[in-house]
Amino acid sequence: MYQVLARKYRPRNFNELVGQNHVSRALSSALERGRLHHAYLFTGTRGVGKTTIARILAKCLNCETGVTATPCEVCATCKAVNEGRFIDLIEIDAASRTKVEDTRELLDNVPYAPTQGRYKVYLIDEVHMLSTHSFNALLKTLEEPPEHVKFLFATTDPQKLPITVISRCLQFTLRPLAVDEITEHLTKILEKEQISAQQDAIWQIAESAQGSLRDALSLTDQAIAYGQGAIQHQDVKEMLGLIDRTIIYDLLLAIHQNQKARVSQLLLQFRQQALDVSLVLDQLISTLHELALLQYLPDLSLKYSAEINQKISQLSQLIADQDLQLYYQIACKGRADLQLAVTQEQGFEMCVLRLLAFRPLQPNEVLVSTPATQIQSVPVLATEQVVTNINTVVAAPKDQTQAIAEVTPPVENLAVETNLQDESVSPEIPEQVEETHNLASNASDQIVFDPASEDVLFDLDENTDTSYQAPSEASSDDFLFEEIAPITVDEKVERQVEASVENDSLPADLGFTSGDTAQDTLFSSVTDEVETNSAVQPLIEQPEPEIESLLTPTASNTETAKLMPQDILRVQEQVLEGEWTLGKWEFWFRHSELSPAVQELAQHGVMTGKIDAESIFHIPEQYQQLLGQSQHSLEQALKKQWPNTLFKIEYGAVTDTTPYILQHQRKEQAYQRAEELLQTEPVVRDLIQSFDAELHNIQLK
Repeated sequence: MYQVLARKYRPRNFNELVGQNHVSRALSSALERGRLHHAYLFTGTRGVGKTTIARILAKCLNCETGVTATPCEVCATCKAVNEGRFIDLIEIDAASRTKVEDTRELLDNVPYAPTQGRYKVYLIDEVHMLSTHSFNALLKTLEEPPEHVKFLFATTDPQKLPITVISRCLQFTLRPLAVDEITEHLTKILEKEQISAQQDAIWQIAESAQGSLRDALSLTDQAIAYGQGAIQHQDVKEMLGLIDRTIIYDLLLAIHQNQKARVSQLLLQFRQQALDVSLVLDQLISTLHELALLQYLPDLSLKYSAEINQKISQLSQLIADQDLQLYYQIACKGRADLQLAVTQEQGFEMCVLRLLAFRPLQPNEVLVSTPATQIQSVPVLATEQVVTNINTVVAAPKDQTQAIAEVTPPVENLAVETNLQDESVSPEIPEQVEETHNLASNASDQIVFDPASEDVLFDLDENTDTSYQAPSEASSDDFLFEEIAPITVDEKVERQVEASVENDSLPADLGFTSGDTAQDTLFSSVTDEVETNSAVQPLIEQPEPEIESLLTPTASNTETAKLMPQDILRVQEQVLEGEWTLGKWEFWFRHSELSPAVQELAQHGVMTGKIDAESIFHIPEQYQQLLGQSQHSLEQALKKQWPNTLFKIEYGAVTDTTPYILQHQRKEQAYQRAEELLQTEPVVRDLIQSFDAELHNIQLK
C-alpha cells in the first residue's frame, strides 16, 4: 500500500531531523545529563516538526537501552512508537476533546503507573483548542505531576494559551525551514525514490511550501502525479498557478527605464494569463526587498536558480537605491489599497502606473505645478515689451525694418501691430493691440532648483523651452506673466513720454547710428510738433535695456550680447569623436540614458583616452563605494554606443576641472544674469523705487 512521502520519511531520531538544531541540541543535552523537565511546549507553524520531535522525545524516554538521545530503533518500544501503537504514549487531539469533562477523564488516569514503558507520556496536539475550564483543571497536575508522567504540548498558536500554563512548561519555538534546507531534503528523498526532477522545479516547490517541510512533501507528491512520474519546472508552475519570476524582473526594468510600451505589453500579458494580481504584487514587493538588500549586502548569497540570480544581480546594479525605496513604498501602498479598488486587476494596474509616473526628487528639488494660462487680446503700449513664453515681434517703419531684420527673432506664435493715427500735433495712442493667435500653455510639472545647492544637476535638452519668462506682479520670485492687466489711455501717454525721455538712445544692437536718438526716431511726435503724413505710420516700440538679451545676437555683436540664464546653463553640443575632452564627456553623460544617480557620480570625474577605444574614468577615491554599484551600468552605456570601448576606472585626486565644477560656475552665472534681468524689469523696478523693495529667494525654473 502506498504511503505518502510526508509519513514515509518522517524523522525517527534527532539526527534525521531537518533544521531545528537549537531544539535537538537542548533536548539531547537534557537527555544525556538526566535533567528532564516534566512538561514541554513546542510551538511553530504547521509542518515544521512539533509532533515529530514530541514522538522522538517519547521514544528516547522509553527506549529499552535506557534514557538516551540516540534510541536503538530495534527494541520493541522503539518499534511500537514508530508504528504508533505504544500504549504509554497517549496522543490526544485537543481540537476534538475541548470539554472539561474530557480533561478530567484524562487526569483520572495520571496517577497510575505506565503499563509497558518507563514513562507515561501525554502528547496533546493543538493544545490551544482546550477550553478555559480545561486549562484550569490541568494546572495543578501540570505543576506537580507524578514522577512517571511527562506532558508534551504542541500548538501553532501559543498566544491563546494562558500564561499560567506557559510558565509551567519548557517552551521551544520551532522556526520555519529555509528554502535551501527544504530543497536539499527533497533532493535526497527524490533520489531514494528514483524520480527524475529538475532543480528549478524542486526549488519552486520549496519556496511555495513557505517553510513547512510537510507542505513541501505534499506538493512533491502532487507534482509527481501531475508530471506522470517526473517533476518538471513548467509542470510545477502550471500546477501551482505561479508566474515566471523573470516577468517581474522585466517589469521592473521597463519601469526603471521608462519604457511605457514594454510595460503595456506586460500588463496585457498578465490579463491574458488571468494571474492572481495579489500574488504578482507580493512577488514584486519581495523582489524589491531582495534588490535593496543586495545593494547594501553584495555578498548576500541568493537562493534561486542561476538565471534568476544573474537577473537579480544585474537589476541591483542598474536601479538606484532611492528608486528602489520609492518603488517599494508605492508597491506596499498599492498592496494595502488593492481591496479598495473596483477590481484587483484595476488596483494592480494603477499601482504599476504609479511606479512608472513617479521618481525620487534630487536634493533641493521641489515639485511644483504651473497652471494653464491663456492670453487673449491683451492691450499693451507700443513702448512696453511684452515678454511671454513665446517669441514676439512688432511691425516697424519701412526705413527701420531692414535695420532690425537681423536681430529680431522670427514670428512663430504671436504678431503685434501698433498703429499711429495722424492728428496735427501728436499721434493718438492706440487703445488695443490684437493678437493673431490665442495662446494657452499646458499645465506641466516643473522642477524648482535651488541655486544655493551644490548638488543640483541641470540637464537641458534640445526640446527644453528656453524662452525668457518675465515675473508677474503677484510674485517677484517667478519668471511667468500669467496675466497682463489693461492700461488706461492716460497711463499710456504718461509712460510713453517717460520712456522717450529716460531712454536717450536705442541699443547699439538695433543697428541705429549714434547720432539718432530715441526721440528723433520714434517719439518726436509726442515731444515736439512735427508734420506727419496723412497715412497711418507704423510705430516700433522702443526696447528697454533688458530686452537686449532676448534678441538673437548676430556675428557682429556676439561679444556685447548677453545670454539668457537657460542659454548659459545649456551644455554645448559636441561631436563625439576622437579624444575625450571635458566638454565631450559632460555632453555625453548628461544626454545619455543613465539614471540620475549615475549621472551625479559621473559629474565628479573626468574621462580621458579615446572615444570607442580605451577610456579611463578618473574619480576621487571617496566615490569608490558608490561607483562600485553603478560601474556596470556606466560601462554598459558606453559600450552600447561604442562597442569597442575598453572602460577602466582610476581612483585618486582629480586636479582638472570636473563637470560638477563647470556646471556650478554656469549656475552662478545664470543666477547672476537672472538677477540682472529682474532688476531691469519695469514692474520690479517700480516696486523697488516706490516701496524701497528688495529681491530675495530668486529661483530658476
